Order: sequence, then structure tokens, then C-alpha cells
Amino acid sequence: MLFGHHKTSNGTLSEAVQMVETYFRHRGLDPNKFKLPSAGEFGWWIKEGSAQVYIVVQEGNEELRTILRISSPLVYIPETNKEQFYRHLLELNSDLSSCALSVYNDVVLVVVQRPTLGLSQEEMDELVWNAAYVADLLDNKMVANFGARLYNDRVQSGAFNTNGMR
Repeated sequence: MLFGHHKTSNGTLSEAVQMVETYFRHRGLDPNKFKLPSAGEFGWWIKEGSAQVYIVVQEGNEELRTILRISSPLVYIPETNKEQFYRHLLELNSDLSSCALSVYNDVVLVVVQRPTLGLSQEEMDELVWNAAYVADLLDNKMVANFGARLYNDRVQSGAFNTNGMR
């Protein structure tokens, strides 16, 4: 909508949580069934294709406000050709939009992070979709091209932290 009047967030925790819950309801899902056990009231997961996507709302301070963090683990860093693999990740980053590749411990992730101030429901929905799309697109290619192992998802284990990893 050109010059639309979409409601945007004032950056509060409750607004961000409501947006995430609305995302699930629009998909016909009960957000309570997708809560991350150890992320309290502010973390959810969803499976999109081969991608496991984690959505976490982090309460910030007055300067940072609330942060939306979406992450999707792809693969474990391969044991061989690490230099080529890291170079490939950097090259891929230059072509990505609204997300980036990062590494946490030995796992490659697609990540999206932004303050919720000014966030609209449509943008939040798009950010989740984009992270899932990129993860689903890249994970098997990294396995095929570099011999990386797919990330094992075990949401029910509850071993999760706010960096989006278990």
C-alpha cells in the first residue's frame, strides 16, 4: 500500500509478543503450542520446509527498546575446507537482503535482528518468511558443496538460549 497507514509498533515488549502471536494465528496455528520451553514467554519455533526457525523477543533497555531476533540453524561447520567455507558464507552475505549468515559455536545460522520500534505486522511476517526461505534454500547446498552436516533440530529438548541456539 503506497503511503499506507499500517500500524507500527511503539517498541514495547507486549506489542512485539502480540505480533508474533498474530503471525501464528494468521497461519492457523496456536502460538502456545510453539513456545520454546526455556525461552519463557518470549520465544517460539516453527518449521518451514527443512528450516527450523526460532523467533525470540528480547526486552531491551530504554535506549534499545525491544528486539526481535529470528534465527534458523543451517549446518555444522565442516571439518575440512573451512577457509573456503567461510569465504563462501561471506560471499553469500553480500547477496542477502534483510538477513545475514552468522556462526554460533560450530553452527551456521540465518539471522534477522531488529528493534521492534516502527515494526509493522507485515514486516514481521516478511522477516520470518525471508529467514525461513533463505535457510531452506541454503542448507542442502552447503551439505552438497562442502560436506557440512545438517543441523539437528530438537525443539522439545528445551535447551535454548536467547541467541537462537540450543
